[in-house]
Amino acid sequence: MRIAGRLNWIAELPREARAAIRERFAYRDLKSGEVLGEPGQPCEGIYQVQSGYVKLLGDQPDGERSLLAIYIPGNCFCESPVIAGRPHHHTHTAAGETRIGILRKTDFDELCKLHPAISEALCRKLAATLSSLISYRETQNQTTVGQRVALILHNLAEVSQTPRHGDYKEIDVPITISEMSTFLGLTRQTIQKEISQLKKRNLIEKLPGNWAVREMKTLADLSQASERQLAYSE
Repeated sequence: MRIAGRLNWIAELPREARAAIRERFAYRDLKSGEVLGEPGQPCEGIYQVQSGYVKLLGDQPDGERSLLAIYIPGNCFCESPVIAGRPHHHTHTAAGETRIGILRKTDFDELCKLHPAISEALCRKLAATLSSLISYRETQNQTTVGQRVALILHNLAEVSQTPRHGDYKEIDVPITISEMSTFLGLTRQTIQKEISQLKKRNLIEKLPGNWAVREMKTLADLSQASERQLAYSE
């Protein structure tokens, strides 16, 4: 149920393999809202967020897009299309000014042969992702909407690149109530109701263009059931 995680399989590699990947990286700077890839487009390689954030979006039958995940610095994505040799299946957009590193498919294939640890690290990542998806399916009906909304906001505050002042922390990951609703598969009105309750309890506040958590510990306690159920899949 976490919308963002700190998984960075490249950082887990032996030093020689990490250095080899860094040497092959090409870098690209994206403007806010710039699309990196859309369904059906060829996938040029594996991406890693260097700074900023990238949103993973899924296309719905009605033409709208739903938020599936947010990638933070260190996160890699598009491994599956590269390994399977298929095009993009989802849309990736920059959430704010973002810099990414690109490991092109030809370089990836070559490095996998030279460094077996790369394939092993990817297997661990894909296994963790599968476990997380199964866990989400199993537990989504065992937590309240309020717990799920609290977990999203606490999760985003934790991964934000902002300083924490006591229990206060601003969220610098751009997200809207509509995006939260599509992530959880609930109506915007339902999410708005829970947000209003959190505001009344003085746990969060709305800032110009973003959010802030006023009571990190209390918000964590509120979402602890969700945290506990999903801890093993991080």
